[in-house]
Amino acid sequence: MSIGTAARRGLLAAPLLALPGAASAHNAFGDLGPFYAGLLHPLMAPEQTLLLAALAIFLARQPIANVRIALPVLLLASAAAIILHPLWPGTSLPLRVTALSALLLGALALWGAAMPRALVIVLAAATGALAGLAGDPAGLSRQGLLAGLGGLLGIAAFSLLVWGIADIAQAKLGRVAGAVLASWVVAMSAMAAVLPA
Repeated sequence: MSIGTAARRGLLAAPLLALPGAASAHNAFGDLGPFYAGLLHPLMAPEQTLLLAALAIFLARQPIANVRIALPVLLLASAAAIILHPLWPGTSLPLRVTALSALLLGALALWGAAMPRALVIVLAAATGALAGLAGDPAGLSRQGLLAGLGGLLGIAAFSLLVWGIADIAQAKLGRVAGAVLASWVVAMSAMAAVLPA
Protein backbone atom coordinates (compact mmCIF):
# COMPACT_ATOMS: atom_id res chain seq x y z
CA MET A 1 0.00 0.00 0.00
CA SER A 2 1.39 3.39 -0.94
CA ILE A 3 1.77 6.28 1.49
CA GLY A 4 -0.88 8.25 -0.40
CA THR A 5 -3.42 5.45 -0.10
CA ALA A 6 -2.74 5.11 3.62
CA ALA A 7 -3.13 8.85 4.10
CA ARG A 8 -6.47 8.89 2.23
CA ARG A 9 -7.77 6.00 4.36
CA GLY A 10 -6.63 7.79 7.50
CA LEU A 11 -8.45 10.95 6.44
CA LEU A 12 -11.61 8.93 5.76
CA ALA A 13 -11.40 7.24 9.17
CA ALA A 14 -10.66 10.44 11.14
CA PRO A 15 -14.30 11.62 11.34
CA LEU A 16 -15.24 8.31 12.94
CA LEU A 17 -13.02 9.15 15.90
CA ALA A 18 -15.33 12.08 16.65
CA LEU A 19 -18.30 9.70 16.80
CA PRO A 20 -17.31 6.94 19.29
CA GLY A 21 -20.96 5.95 19.76
CA ALA A 22 -21.08 4.72 16.18
CA ALA A 23 -18.51 2.05 16.99
CA SER A 24 -20.02 0.85 20.26
CA ALA A 25 -20.94 -2.79 20.70
CA HIS A 26 -24.48 -3.84 19.94
CA ASN A 27 -26.75 -6.83 20.10
CA ALA A 28 -26.10 -9.05 17.09
CA PHE A 29 -29.82 -9.60 16.51
CA GLY A 30 -30.98 -6.05 17.24
CA ASP A 31 -33.68 -5.21 19.76
CA LEU A 32 -35.96 -8.21 19.41
CA GLY A 33 -37.46 -7.90 22.85
CA PRO A 34 -36.92 -9.97 25.98
CA PHE A 35 -38.55 -13.20 24.77
CA TYR A 36 -36.48 -13.52 21.61
CA ALA A 37 -33.33 -12.32 23.35
CA GLY A 38 -33.78 -15.16 25.86
CA LEU A 39 -34.66 -17.63 23.11
CA LEU A 40 -31.50 -16.82 21.14
CA HIS A 41 -29.22 -16.56 24.18
CA PRO A 42 -27.88 -20.15 23.87
CA LEU A 43 -26.69 -19.26 20.36
CA MET A 44 -25.02 -16.01 21.42
CA ALA A 45 -23.50 -16.80 24.82
CA PRO A 46 -20.54 -19.19 24.81
CA GLU A 47 -21.24 -19.89 28.50
CA GLN A 48 -24.46 -21.63 27.49
CA THR A 49 -23.49 -22.81 24.02
CA LEU A 50 -20.52 -24.94 25.10
CA LEU A 51 -22.28 -26.35 28.14
CA LEU A 52 -25.48 -27.35 26.35
CA ALA A 53 -23.65 -28.72 23.30
CA ALA A 54 -21.42 -30.84 25.54
CA LEU A 55 -24.40 -32.27 27.43
CA ALA A 56 -26.34 -32.93 24.22
CA ILE A 57 -23.43 -34.82 22.64
CA PHE A 58 -22.86 -36.70 25.91
CA LEU A 59 -26.54 -37.73 25.89
CA ALA A 60 -26.36 -38.78 22.24
CA ARG A 61 -23.72 -41.31 23.30
CA GLN A 62 -25.93 -42.70 26.10
CA PRO A 63 -28.72 -45.29 25.92
CA ILE A 64 -32.08 -43.75 25.00
CA ALA A 65 -33.54 -44.66 28.41
CA ASN A 66 -31.02 -42.29 30.03
CA VAL A 67 -31.83 -39.55 27.52
CA ARG A 68 -35.58 -39.78 28.17
CA ILE A 69 -35.09 -38.89 31.80
CA ALA A 70 -32.12 -36.52 31.41
CA LEU A 71 -33.79 -34.01 29.09
CA PRO A 72 -36.74 -33.26 31.42
CA VAL A 73 -34.30 -33.02 34.35
CA LEU A 74 -32.21 -30.54 32.35
CA LEU A 75 -35.26 -28.36 31.73
CA LEU A 76 -36.52 -28.52 35.32
CA ALA A 77 -33.10 -27.57 36.69
CA SER A 78 -32.80 -24.76 34.12
CA ALA A 79 -36.25 -23.45 35.05
CA ALA A 80 -35.39 -23.52 38.76
CA ALA A 81 -32.12 -21.66 38.14
CA ILE A 82 -33.82 -19.06 35.94
CA ILE A 83 -36.48 -18.48 38.62
CA LEU A 84 -33.98 -18.28 41.50
CA HIS A 85 -31.29 -16.30 39.67
CA PRO A 86 -32.82 -12.86 40.45
CA LEU A 87 -32.28 -13.58 44.16
CA TRP A 88 -28.56 -13.03 43.56
CA PRO A 89 -28.45 -9.85 41.44
CA GLY A 90 -25.17 -8.99 39.83
CA THR A 91 -23.98 -12.59 39.79
CA SER A 92 -23.10 -14.30 36.58
CA LEU A 93 -21.09 -17.38 35.86
CA PRO A 94 -17.65 -16.78 34.40
CA LEU A 95 -16.90 -18.47 31.10
CA ARG A 96 -14.11 -20.45 32.79
CA VAL A 97 -16.60 -22.29 35.06
CA THR A 98 -18.95 -23.30 32.25
CA ALA A 99 -16.04 -24.12 29.91
CA LEU A 100 -14.48 -26.47 32.47
CA SER A 101 -17.88 -28.10 33.02
CA ALA A 102 -18.28 -28.50 29.26
CA LEU A 103 -14.76 -29.95 29.10
CA LEU A 104 -15.73 -32.60 31.66
CA LEU A 105 -18.95 -33.46 29.80
CA GLY A 106 -17.08 -33.53 26.49
CA ALA A 107 -14.48 -35.91 27.94
CA LEU A 108 -17.24 -38.21 29.19
CA ALA A 109 -18.87 -38.05 25.76
CA LEU A 110 -15.55 -38.82 24.11
CA TRP A 111 -15.14 -41.84 26.35
CA GLY A 112 -18.56 -42.97 25.10
CA ALA A 113 -19.32 -45.49 27.85
CA ALA A 114 -22.89 -45.89 29.07
CA MET A 115 -23.15 -44.21 32.47
CA PRO A 116 -25.37 -45.20 35.38
CA ARG A 117 -28.73 -43.45 35.16
CA ALA A 118 -28.22 -41.69 38.51
CA LEU A 119 -24.98 -40.10 37.26
CA VAL A 120 -26.65 -38.98 34.02
CA ILE A 121 -29.46 -37.37 36.05
CA VAL A 122 -26.96 -35.54 38.28
CA LEU A 123 -25.00 -34.30 35.25
CA ALA A 124 -28.20 -33.14 33.51
CA ALA A 125 -29.39 -31.33 36.65
CA ALA A 126 -26.02 -29.63 37.20
CA THR A 127 -25.84 -28.59 33.55
CA GLY A 128 -29.38 -27.23 33.67
CA ALA A 129 -28.61 -25.21 36.79
CA LEU A 130 -25.41 -23.80 35.27
CA ALA A 131 -27.17 -23.00 31.98
CA GLY A 132 -29.97 -21.21 33.84
CA LEU A 133 -27.47 -19.18 35.85
CA ALA A 134 -25.41 -18.36 32.75
CA GLY A 135 -28.20 -16.14 31.42
CA ASP A 136 -29.12 -12.71 32.70
CA PRO A 137 -31.32 -12.62 35.83
CA ALA A 138 -34.89 -12.46 34.55
CA GLY A 139 -36.87 -11.04 37.47
CA LEU A 140 -40.63 -11.11 38.05
CA SER A 141 -41.64 -8.21 35.82
CA ARG A 142 -43.47 -8.90 32.56
CA GLN A 143 -40.20 -8.34 30.66
CA GLY A 144 -38.35 -10.65 33.05
CA LEU A 145 -40.94 -13.41 32.72
CA LEU A 146 -40.80 -13.18 28.93
CA ALA A 147 -36.99 -13.31 29.00
CA GLY A 148 -37.05 -16.29 31.37
CA LEU A 149 -39.59 -18.18 29.25
CA GLY A 150 -37.59 -17.44 26.10
CA GLY A 151 -34.39 -18.55 27.83
CA LEU A 152 -35.95 -21.84 28.92
CA LEU A 153 -37.31 -22.53 25.44
CA GLY A 154 -33.92 -21.61 23.95
CA ILE A 155 -32.17 -24.08 26.24
CA ALA A 156 -34.68 -26.79 25.29
CA ALA A 157 -34.53 -26.12 21.55
CA PHE A 158 -30.73 -25.85 21.38
CA SER A 159 -30.19 -28.99 23.47
CA LEU A 160 -32.65 -31.04 21.40
CA LEU A 161 -31.21 -29.75 18.14
CA VAL A 162 -27.61 -30.63 19.00
CA TRP A 163 -28.67 -33.99 20.48
CA GLY A 164 -30.64 -34.76 17.31
CA ILE A 165 -27.74 -33.84 15.03
CA ALA A 166 -25.32 -35.98 17.05
CA ASP A 167 -27.76 -38.89 17.21
CA ILE A 168 -28.44 -38.80 13.46
CA ALA A 169 -24.72 -38.49 12.71
CA GLN A 170 -24.03 -41.58 14.81
CA ALA A 171 -26.88 -43.49 13.16
CA LYS A 172 -25.54 -42.70 9.69
CA LEU A 173 -21.77 -42.76 10.30
CA GLY A 174 -21.36 -44.90 13.40
CA ARG A 175 -20.32 -44.01 16.93
CA VAL A 176 -17.10 -42.46 15.66
CA ALA A 177 -19.19 -39.43 14.58
CA GLY A 178 -20.17 -38.85 18.19
CA ALA A 179 -16.54 -39.17 19.24
CA VAL A 180 -15.51 -36.57 16.66
CA LEU A 181 -18.21 -34.15 17.86
CA ALA A 182 -17.15 -34.74 21.46
CA SER A 183 -13.52 -34.04 20.58
CA TRP A 184 -14.55 -30.71 19.02
CA VAL A 185 -16.40 -29.77 22.20
CA VAL A 186 -13.37 -30.75 24.30
CA ALA A 187 -11.08 -28.62 22.12
CA MET A 188 -13.38 -25.57 22.14
CA SER A 189 -13.98 -25.88 25.90
CA ALA A 190 -10.26 -26.14 26.61
CA MET A 191 -9.63 -23.00 24.55
CA ALA A 192 -12.46 -21.12 26.27
CA ALA A 193 -11.25 -22.21 29.71
CA VAL A 194 -7.85 -20.59 29.24
CA LEU A 195 -9.13 -17.30 27.86
CA PRO A 196 -8.40 -14.38 30.17
CA ALA A 197 -11.36 -13.47 32.34
